[in-house]
Amino acid sequence: MIRRAVASVLLCGALLLSAPAPALAYPFGGQASIVLPCFNVAILAIIGAPIDGWYIWTTATETFNNGPPTSSGQWLLGLTSIPYICLVWPAPIILVPGMAISMMGSSQ
Repeated sequence: MIRRAVASVLLCGALLLSAPAPALAYPFGGQASIVLPCFNVAILAIIGAPIDGWYIWTTATETFNNGPPTSSGQWLLGLTSIPYICLVWPAPIILVPGMAISMMGSSQ
Protein backbone atom coordinates (compact mmCIF):
# COMPACT_ATOMS: atom_id res chain seq x y z
CA MET A 1 0.00 0.00 0.00
CA ILE A 2 2.78 2.43 0.91
CA ARG A 3 4.73 1.52 -2.24
CA ARG A 4 1.71 2.31 -4.39
CA ALA A 5 1.22 5.68 -2.67
CA VAL A 6 4.90 6.59 -3.06
CA ALA A 7 4.85 5.51 -6.70
CA SER A 8 1.72 7.60 -7.32
CA VAL A 9 3.28 10.68 -5.71
CA LEU A 10 6.50 10.24 -7.72
CA LEU A 11 4.56 9.75 -10.96
CA CYS A 12 2.45 12.86 -10.33
CA GLY A 13 5.57 14.86 -9.47
CA ALA A 14 7.37 13.70 -12.62
CA LEU A 15 4.37 14.56 -14.81
CA LEU A 16 4.00 17.96 -13.17
CA LEU A 17 7.67 18.84 -13.67
CA SER A 18 7.68 17.62 -17.28
CA ALA A 19 4.84 19.96 -18.26
CA PRO A 20 6.01 22.62 -20.73
CA ALA A 21 6.69 26.04 -19.29
CA PRO A 22 4.95 28.99 -20.92
CA ALA A 23 7.09 30.75 -23.51
CA LEU A 24 7.39 34.51 -23.28
CA ALA A 25 7.29 36.57 -26.44
CA TYR A 26 6.52 40.26 -26.63
CA PRO A 27 4.78 41.80 -29.65
CA PHE A 28 6.20 44.77 -31.52
CA GLY A 29 5.26 46.66 -34.63
CA GLY A 30 5.62 49.93 -36.43
CA GLN A 31 7.45 51.75 -39.16
CA ALA A 32 11.24 51.39 -39.31
CA SER A 33 12.92 54.78 -39.07
CA ILE A 34 16.52 53.48 -39.20
CA VAL A 35 17.82 50.14 -40.52
CA LEU A 36 21.53 49.39 -39.98
CA PRO A 37 23.51 46.26 -40.87
CA CYS A 38 25.63 44.83 -38.05
CA PHE A 39 29.04 43.18 -38.27
CA ASN A 40 27.76 40.19 -36.28
CA VAL A 41 25.44 39.16 -39.15
CA ALA A 42 22.39 40.94 -37.79
CA ILE A 43 20.27 43.95 -38.71
CA LEU A 44 19.34 46.73 -36.28
CA ALA A 45 15.90 48.24 -36.88
CA ILE A 46 14.72 51.23 -34.89
CA ILE A 47 10.93 51.07 -34.93
CA GLY A 48 8.51 53.94 -34.37
CA ALA A 49 4.95 53.90 -33.05
CA PRO A 50 2.69 52.10 -32.19
CA ILE A 51 5.11 49.76 -30.33
CA ASP A 52 8.49 51.43 -30.66
CA GLY A 53 11.97 50.31 -29.69
CA TRP A 54 15.30 49.00 -30.92
CA TYR A 55 14.97 45.52 -32.41
CA ILE A 56 17.61 43.25 -33.93
CA TRP A 57 16.96 40.80 -36.75
CA THR A 58 19.25 37.75 -36.46
CA THR A 59 19.87 34.72 -38.64
CA ALA A 60 17.70 32.73 -36.20
CA THR A 61 14.69 34.98 -36.83
CA GLU A 62 11.75 33.25 -38.51
CA THR A 63 11.11 35.68 -41.36
CA PHE A 64 8.00 35.68 -43.53
CA ASN A 65 7.42 36.57 -47.22
CA ASN A 66 9.19 39.91 -47.74
CA GLY A 67 12.40 39.01 -45.92
CA PRO A 68 14.39 40.90 -43.29
CA PRO A 69 14.22 44.67 -42.86
CA THR A 70 16.11 46.37 -45.69
CA SER A 71 15.26 50.06 -45.62
CA SER A 72 13.69 52.76 -43.53
CA GLY A 73 9.99 53.22 -44.15
CA GLN A 74 9.18 49.51 -44.02
CA TRP A 75 6.49 48.36 -41.63
CA LEU A 76 7.45 45.49 -39.33
CA LEU A 77 5.26 43.32 -37.15
CA GLY A 78 6.34 40.39 -35.01
CA LEU A 79 7.46 38.96 -31.69
CA THR A 80 10.65 39.60 -29.72
CA SER A 81 12.41 37.32 -27.30
CA ILE A 82 15.71 38.09 -25.53
CA PRO A 83 18.11 41.04 -25.26
CA TYR A 84 20.74 41.01 -28.02
CA ILE A 85 23.56 43.23 -29.25
CA CYS A 86 24.45 44.68 -32.62
CA LEU A 87 28.13 45.22 -33.41
CA VAL A 88 27.83 48.43 -35.44
CA TRP A 89 31.56 49.02 -35.87
CA PRO A 90 34.48 46.73 -34.84
CA ALA A 91 37.18 49.36 -34.17
CA PRO A 92 36.50 51.24 -31.95
CA ILE A 93 33.92 48.78 -30.69
CA ILE A 94 30.43 50.23 -30.97
CA LEU A 95 27.76 47.95 -29.51
CA VAL A 96 24.06 48.76 -29.63
CA PRO A 97 21.69 46.80 -27.38
CA GLY A 98 18.24 45.79 -28.53
CA MET A 99 15.70 42.99 -28.42
CA ALA A 100 16.18 39.96 -30.68
CA ILE A 101 13.32 39.37 -33.09
CA SER A 102 12.04 35.79 -32.90
CA MET A 103 9.56 36.06 -35.79
CA MET A 104 8.50 38.90 -38.04
CA GLY A 105 6.83 39.98 -41.22
CA SER A 106 7.54 43.14 -43.16
CA SER A 107 6.10 45.28 -45.92
CA GLN A 108 7.89 45.61 -49.24
